[in-house]
Amino acid sequence: MPGPPPDSADRAFAARVYREEARREGFARVGIARAGEPPFAARFRRWLQDGLHAGMNYLADSRPARTDTSLLLPNARSVICLSAPYSSAPYRAADGCEIARYARGADYHGALRARAERVARRAAARLTGGYAHRVCVDSAPLAERSFAAAAGLGWIGKNGCLIDRELGSYVWLAEIMTDRDLPADEPIAEQCGACVRCLEACPTRAFVAPALLDASRCLAYWTIEHRGMLPDQIKSALGDRVFGCDDCQQACPWNSPTAPAPGDETPPTRQEWLEMGPGRWRRVFACSTLRRAGRRGVQRNAACSGGATRDLALLPALERAACVREAGLADAAAWAARRLAAPDGG
Repeated sequence: MPGPPPDSADRAFAARVYREEARREGFARVGIARAGEPPFAARFRRWLQDGLHAGMNYLADSRPARTDTSLLLPNARSVICLSAPYSSAPYRAADGCEIARYARGADYHGALRARAERVARRAAARLTGGYAHRVCVDSAPLAERSFAAAAGLGWIGKNGCLIDRELGSYVWLAEIMTDRDLPADEPIAEQCGACVRCLEACPTRAFVAPALLDASRCLAYWTIEHRGMLPDQIKSALGDRVFGCDDCQQACPWNSPTAPAPGDETPPTRQEWLEMGPGRWRRVFACSTLRRAGRRGVQRNAACSGGATRDLALLPALERAACVREAGLADAAAWAARRLAAPDGG
């Protein structure tokens, strides 16, 4: 027979323990949401039905879990949402090519998961009862931004990102799901107002409505998720981007601009990407977030970027890359080489 439900004092104490342990672990924010169907679940289903997820079929395949937390943790009752800021300084190479800011350094997934797991285990050691938990980072099929907004960590902006009034949107998220019943926090009202800077900043006009992204137009989708050849219009739009795109976040007035600190690491140039062999890739980037695109994917993007920015010094490297067997890179390099060789840049 299950015991009596915990009283409000016990629930409040348990919530306080999780908050204390989260802060002890260095998380900037902690909030609690009720488990179950997340906010915006109906909108997510319509987004999938309209085919706006492009080639990310894993989102459709995992839709049941993304809209029902009990499929991730049976009898889940609470979602403890955590956030940690990352550097908003541009992650830019010497030749100007850029990588999305979140991808700087080692892959955050493992480190963030380990920190959240320590929070969960230390909290469990201080509390009575045999409650289950599961830690999620964004690789798990949990609607983390929706739950983070429900837990009061911020609001969903028109660019689809979670925005923290003080930290902006350059934050990583992690969650601890538990079958422990905890008092939920109140959400924060949306504070974007009439601002549409993020929508106007998108280089490919990928937002069909506020907070509604057509992934088939998004440069982050094409440079990170898509495998194989890129459409010519996407190649032309890449500019200096070789992995991801931060334009909609960079334009947001809730994000404070930050300059790189002296001694900050810089990523490889386009030339260095194109000449990078598998050995250096494994040594330097196999444990980074860039592994999502893979070496050939980043090289494909670097080739496109060279053509889009008319980096004439790349022509010899592009001509060599056009002969590789990997279709995406070969196509990108041949396109860029033709563009550089054309008198009108076309």
